[in-house]
Amino acid sequence: MIASVARLLPFLGWAVLICAFILTGVGLLGLYASEAGEEGPAVQTLRQIGYLGVGLAGFLLVQIVGYREIGRWAYPLFALMLVLLTLLVVARKFSMEPIIPARRGAYRWIVLGPINIQVSEYAKVIYILALAAYLRFRTNYRTLRGLLGPFVLTLIPVGLILKEPDLGTSLLLLPTLLVMLFVAGAKIKHLLLILVLGLAAMPAFYFSSLMSDYQRARIQSLFRQSEGDAHWRLNAGYQLNQSKIALGSGRAFGQGFREAAFFRHDLLPEEHNDFVFAVVGHQWGFFGCLGVLFCYLIIIVCGLTIASTTSNPLGRLLAVGVCALLFAEVVINVGMTIGLMPVTGMSLPFVSMGGSGLISSYLAIGLLVDVGRRQPPDIAPKPFEFDFADEGA
Repeated sequence: MIASVARLLPFLGWAVLICAFILTGVGLLGLYASEAGEEGPAVQTLRQIGYLGVGLAGFLLVQIVGYREIGRWAYPLFALMLVLLTLLVVARKFSMEPIIPARRGAYRWIVLGPINIQVSEYAKVIYILALAAYLRFRTNYRTLRGLLGPFVLTLIPVGLILKEPDLGTSLLLLPTLLVMLFVAGAKIKHLLLILVLGLAAMPAFYFSSLMSDYQRARIQSLFRQSEGDAHWRLNAGYQLNQSKIALGSGRAFGQGFREAAFFRHDLLPEEHNDFVFAVVGHQWGFFGCLGVLFCYLIIIVCGLTIASTTSNPLGRLLAVGVCALLFAEVVINVGMTIGLMPVTGMSLPFVSMGGSGLISSYLAIGLLVDVGRRQPPDIAPKPFEFDFADEGA
């Protein structure tokens, strides 16, 4: 059995999977430490281990089926994703309890008995799959008009996810789109123009109905974190303020496993979800944070190596899309934890508590590893290489 698994994954695949295991282990240790003082079994830790098992089953299923076969189902899966996201939006107006419950004012989950599905987490992976399938054999996106299709493919799920509301997940799709378009051969001048227009439109988006009042308050907290306003620190800025205290108190090597004061006194809201990086810094200090970031770096470097060595256009786009998604998630989560980005409700891949997020992360690296181990014979020209002479607008 071990030998067959060893043949299944090449070196880069093992590096990606081992780093994912280490990150998941860090999250499980932090979760167990917070439950260790409670009476009875560590229920949340056991549940997260169960989710890990499902994630690994999904990882292996992707290896068995293969990314090219899964790619044939990209559009049906994308259509199903849009239907489910639409149902979540409709549930805001017409109650669909208990299948679609409201949790803290958000409609993000579909509940089927004991199974809770956070649709937006799986939507990230399906979106990459659909966009890769759309871009792989096209060249019209080298014109401004040709970029309309990929942006429509992106803006529809972004709008639906925003209405849940889920600002964090919606922010991931746009940078992923730009990176995949760049790798597919879109002109840099067009992408820069779109980026500038997007930045110019941000004030209008900030005041639009797509953004909720509490999301505006989170953005405002980014610019108010240095104020000495005690009322703000105890209300809108509480999470960010506590997160920075937790990180700073960890110093170089942390306060120790199960000894950290923020666990014993429950001082940080969402400590194992959005702000789990602050928990890592509090428990294991600066060097613990560096270790976590180093694991992500290895995954992304291995993923980009896989992308650069495959001649299959779908595989290259999938690998780059997964790397871009992971990079954006890590940057946004760590950035909001240390006060460099707004608090958006972004989880940290593999580390944060949550079933849908953990399973979708293992599905994503499952696609990445499968691209690496199914290298086609190098008899075709490399994908997305164009004559960069003037081709018109």
